[in-house]
Amino acid sequence: MTTLAIELNDASIAVARSDRLLATEPGCAIETRDGIAFGDAALRSSRLRPRDANNRYWADLSVGPLARPLSNAKSAADLAHAQLLQLWKRFGESADNVLLAVPGSFDREKLSLLLGIASACEMPVAGLVDAAVAACHRPYPGWDSIHVEAQLHGFGLTQIGHAQRGSGDEAVAETFETVSQTGVAQLHERWARRIATAFIAQTRFDPLSDGKTEQRLFDALPGWLEAFGSLPSATVEFDLDRVTKSIQLARQDIVSEAADVYDRLADRVSAARHPGRGLTVRMGSVLARLPGAKERLSQIAGVRVVELSAGAGALGALACASDIRSTPGQTTLARSVGWRAPADPLPALRFDELDGSVSEATHLLIRDTAHPIGERSLRLRFAESGRLQIIAESADERAGFALRRSEAGLQLECAEGISVLVNANSAESGTRLHSGDRITVVGSTEEARLIAVKNDGP
Repeated sequence: MTTLAIELNDASIAVARSDRLLATEPGCAIETRDGIAFGDAALRSSRLRPRDANNRYWADLSVGPLARPLSNAKSAADLAHAQLLQLWKRFGESADNVLLAVPGSFDREKLSLLLGIASACEMPVAGLVDAAVAACHRPYPGWDSIHVEAQLHGFGLTQIGHAQRGSGDEAVAETFETVSQTGVAQLHERWARRIATAFIAQTRFDPLSDGKTEQRLFDALPGWLEAFGSLPSATVEFDLDRVTKSIQLARQDIVSEAADVYDRLADRVSAARHPGRGLTVRMGSVLARLPGAKERLSQIAGVRVVELSAGAGALGALACASDIRSTPGQTTLARSVGWRAPADPLPALRFDELDGSVSEATHLLIRDTAHPIGERSLRLRFAESGRLQIIAESADERAGFALRRSEAGLQLECAEGISVLVNANSAESGTRLHSGDRITVVGSTEEARLIAVKNDGP
């Protein structure tokens, strides 16, 4: 029996068979004279004809109408179906069944729709698995684990837990959170603008002033970013007719464009570490290719970053196929797989990292002022101006939400009718809060951040 595995990360959809990665392609579509092109072919024309391109259909998977239909595709589900069908026709001829590795951002509605799409492709799906737990099926004994990866329109973090199953142990995908709504697509936009600005400053040539040169810039961008993965600076060249335009660009200029996203991710990784224990960060290959990402996470005390191979979710699904297969007609999402052979040992924690405990939040940072939370609570509201304000505990004024101390730690308390986001995810009363969490109210653009202020005084 031959099994095909497909990992549905829209930044790099991966297809694997027989423990071998066959192909990767982005979730990008563009309308052509012959219909719709997908993957790299679509990406290479997306800047020339942006109105005819779409790269959000996996992130926004639904049957709702597209703002601008492409050819016969009227919904995101139509585009997802067309790309999945193309992959099945290319690689599924000798396959008896398929395993689908899906991101933690897929809710029940999207999973149900995905199974319907696969059925319409006449694709015999034998099982669904959380891509993060499939990629993390080899343990690091004595270490806690999380999985982090970038998609086209967000960064995701999955807590990988440990449980006993019969006579063996298993890895469990416990919780998933979208750390940032900014993803690879948005970062590429930032980097392209940064490089274009440098070209203008150093050569007076603007590669974004024309669709053809803009497309060439985006085509060359992955190679330039790879160079900035290790070099402190690099010469970036652009061939323009018979003239070559070149600029010198520092790596720090590139890394700084993504610093806010990396910092947000680092905050969540730091909060996930338990006092006195080491934390293994399994970094997906898409995220690992972004300049400065691994470096930023490696700076966290008690953390060891491990780069995963391309298509690790698909390859892991094949390795754990026996744990993933569902009863025919009753396909369910597998969120746990049995541990396989342990991975290679990690460098041990240094003595100075052992007492680097995870601190409870002590203050709420609003704009440039840190407000102490104290031992009881901090009450807040948004003024008519849209600015976040602190309300005194004794005041009669109604609070929009509050941060309250309890035996369970710092928790969120929301007033009726107020929608609060924690780290860009919907939160409700009782949500546990940690240092590094970012809080805002739906409808407001102002964001507050929980921090831990260490008291070094006598």
